[in-house]
Amino acid sequence: MLLWRLIAISMLLAAWGPVKSESAQILGLFQHPGKSHFAFFRPIFEELAKRGHNVSMYSYFPLKKPLANYTDFVFEGMGLLTDVIDLKGFDSEWKPLGLPFKIPTYFRLHDWGINACRVAMNSPLIDQLLKSPQRYDLIILENFANDCMYAVAHLLGAPVIALSSCAIMPWHYRRMGTPFINSVMPMNFLPHTDEMTFIDRLNNFIHFHTVNFLYNFVTQPATDKLIRERFGVGLPPIDDIVKNTSLMLINQHHTLTGSYPYAPSVVEVGGLQIAQAEELPAHFKSLFKRSHTGIVVISWGSMINPTTLPAAKRRALFDSISSLDEYSFVMRWANGAPPEDKPQNLHTFDWLPQRDLLCHPQVKAFISHGGLMGTTEAVHCGVPILATPFYGDQFLNAATIAKRGFGVIVDYREFDTDHITKALHVILDKNFADNVKRLSQSFRQRPQAPMDLAIWWIEEVIASKGSPQLLSQARYNNWFVQNSIDVYLCLLGIVWLLGRCIRLVSRLIRRVLALGRRKPDVENKMKQH
Repeated sequence: MLLWRLIAISMLLAAWGPVKSESAQILGLFQHPGKSHFAFFRPIFEELAKRGHNVSMYSYFPLKKPLANYTDFVFEGMGLLTDVIDLKGFDSEWKPLGLPFKIPTYFRLHDWGINACRVAMNSPLIDQLLKSPQRYDLIILENFANDCMYAVAHLLGAPVIALSSCAIMPWHYRRMGTPFINSVMPMNFLPHTDEMTFIDRLNNFIHFHTVNFLYNFVTQPATDKLIRERFGVGLPPIDDIVKNTSLMLINQHHTLTGSYPYAPSVVEVGGLQIAQAEELPAHFKSLFKRSHTGIVVISWGSMINPTTLPAAKRRALFDSISSLDEYSFVMRWANGAPPEDKPQNLHTFDWLPQRDLLCHPQVKAFISHGGLMGTTEAVHCGVPILATPFYGDQFLNAATIAKRGFGVIVDYREFDTDHITKALHVILDKNFADNVKRLSQSFRQRPQAPMDLAIWWIEEVIASKGSPQLLSQARYNNWFVQNSIDVYLCLLGIVWLLGRCIRLVSRLIRRVLALGRRKPDVENKMKQH
């Protein structure tokens, strides 16, 4: 009997996975003050702490409730990026030849990145960290607008894993040794999918390489200068340090974006922040009981201030909501009293439990800005999306939503009663909604839950001391070699030489033939004389 119990226990342990004999010391370095970004990162560290690892987190976002094995170190000196986007003026975007022009987005990211680095690197917390005798088995940081925290990681001498809350930024493809294929991989800021026309591909090429050039020759030198001012001249260039990144976990999944040829060191874990639904607060329960037809959720994320919506567009939205009075609408309306002209079927709140709302069976649609967190949550829950992108990767996400059949787009410049109402009728149609639920299954059904996949890879990097076997040689090649420009030039040179040889030989043959014809003529003339 005892033997069978031991066998049963062994089988259970095997099913749960390998037992870790030692907990690792893990350091998180996150200087970007974006709340939506950290909402994707935090669950990873909470899960690591729950599995027995010791987490030291340097960020702007401390836990609200203490968690065993998780210690916060909070940066100060920058305001959080919440409700900072003013919607006035967003419909005046310049479109040369009618094409999307998103280069200004780079300069906004550059400024955010440099400012965040300057504040974080000069924090006394970094001094304390570098002077501490504590040694770390792994450092996890964000790959986004700036890479300055790699300098701190280099000084600490531990393997590095990078996290990205969005698609890979253009400057990280080369650094991770993963290919960028212009014809099927749209650049982050553009409203394209993996199916592009010639004009789309041309615009994609120009944007990708322009932004890459600007990052390499504007942002990177500015970052190196900050690092020299802070730590002296002994560190390698930041570009060389970043190339030693062991692994990159990205908030993407092929059911949304399409299949891309990432290197093994780039792993898709899109949707890992989606936890089990929690019970809704009482005031939402009461509202749901009164709403028999269904609920439509409206949220434009943590950065956009909805109170700045221009009066004409606000009126258009409210008129559309009024025309669908059989539905109740809930909207995040932060930092201000509810508007006096809001329709009776619109209910505004300072905060929405977005994930819990979206997975409620009474929620029928989601009006969104196309942020990746809300998009993956709506796709996971099988809720159709009306997307109105404003900036950043929202255009890319919205294009993906429309192409994959998860929703429709209403451009901000066309944000009027007619377009909004028509779009709502499309996504509230039962056939459309049923199709979204079917498509949602492909996002949810995976061999391994994204959180488990992320933790497995993190623990693998720790166990293998940085997983050097994952590092592609491609990350050390320059653009000239990586794209085989030298090979093409060599082949062109060979073709040119062959052409020259053929031309010379043909000239020689023509001369010989010409001489052969000329000789009989000379002999005939001599005979005549």
